[in-house]
Amino acid sequence: MSKGTTWYVVADGGKARILTGSSNGMRTLQQFDNSGHGDTDADASGGTSQLKAPKSDPHEQAKGHFAKQVAHRLNEAVRTGAVDEIVLAAPAHVLHDIREALDKAASAKLASSLSKDLTNTPEHELASHFA
Repeated sequence: MSKGTTWYVVADGGKARILTGSSNGMRTLQQFDNSGHGDTDADASGGTSQLKAPKSDPHEQAKGHFAKQVAHRLNEAVRTGAVDEIVLAAPAHVLHDIREALDKAASAKLASSLSKDLTNTPEHELASHFA
């Protein structure tokens, strides 16, 4: 395990990027979206039963499911020792959903969070948002 590894996670309801800081600014390690593109794991078993599912907007349900996928990725990274600290930026509702889905160990690694959508912000501009 590399001590001092910080992941900066930038997400919205459909896209996410995991970045690290470097001497030249931010560098993307992984990116994925809710359509299954990128290097994310698809977990069809994580859905809600259609028989018992509450009536709601399918688009909002997809955002909530994607937030759980992001949290799952962070939980796994903490469990395997790939990350020591997490900084999270997402719109308020997505930020809430991700934080709710983090397990206890990953929650303890959450250094800070920023309620802001930075998913379309270029890498070279991100460092100033996290300063």
